[in-house]
Amino acid sequence: MKQFLRFGLVGALGFVTDFGMLYAAVTWLGLGTVAGRVLSFVIAATVTWKVNRHFTFVQQGRGSVREWLSYLLLTSVGGAINVAVYQTWLWLTDHRTLNLFLGVAAGSAVAMLFNFAISKRAVFTGNRQPS
Repeated sequence: MKQFLRFGLVGALGFVTDFGMLYAAVTWLGLGTVAGRVLSFVIAATVTWKVNRHFTFVQQGRGSVREWLSYLLLTSVGGAINVAVYQTWLWLTDHRTLNLFLGVAAGSAVAMLFNFAISKRAVFTGNRQPS
């Protein structure tokens, strides 16, 4: 449970990083929304990988490019799950503001569960210290 709460805190940091970088990329760098989103995702995922590595899953060492790439790939799957749940929610309901919010919340919750499980079981599997 402690790991899951830490993972949630890191996810909040990732969300703030993601949105902040997207805003900066579109507003100050003049990137389009898609290019800005790709850039912001990679930066936010890198931040959450590093913080999860040392705070949530307490790994020794600096990590590897292979581990980072694995994390990026797997969190991209989580992102796809998030969008799919969101789209399904909107398909089943109307598009009032409350339902938009609930769709985002449902997508985020399902994706967070997936990302936590896959991070714990597939990404951060070695060199653990007791937490």
